[in-house]
Amino acid sequence: MNRRELSFLLVSALMALAACGGTEVPPPRRLATTGDSVVTADPESAVRQTVSRFGARMHSAALPAPDTLAASRLQEAYGALVTPDLLSDWMSRPASAPGRHDRALPDHIEVRTLQLAGAEEYLVTGALIYQPTAASPGARRTADPVRLRVRRGGDGSWRISVYEEMVKADGAS
Repeated sequence: MNRRELSFLLVSALMALAACGGTEVPPPRRLATTGDSVVTADPESAVRQTVSRFGARMHSAALPAPDTLAASRLQEAYGALVTPDLLSDWMSRPASAPGRHDRALPDHIEVRTLQLAGAEEYLVTGALIYQPTAASPGARRTADPVRLRVRRGGDGSWRISVYEEMVKADGAS
């Protein structure tokens, strides 16, 4: 093979590689699912998914119920998404659990920022979005700022270890 043929072969191989996107990074793949917890190759994606699932579950956990029933609802809604310590705290004091107050029902959490806080922990800020109640037609959605800490457990799943509804400047939470 002469130099000209070798050059042609090399250029053809490079063009074929570029055409098929051979230099692109494949999307993160799902490695495992443990209940509601997702373990992925991309930690930020797993943290976002955990917060999203948590926010979506707030509606069912926030419905009015006696403390004994509320505790079991908290277990069902959040058991796989929060650390055992946080869940235990909420179950012993259901009124302190997210969304359990006399305002509109929580709808979801919009993640605003994700910041690496340690080797296996992220600080997440966002907004808890409330849906207007049927009793107030024409009302607009409201939002409260929230802060969460999400950390990876020994099984590789991501769980919320801290949840705080932050106080707005006007004093409302």
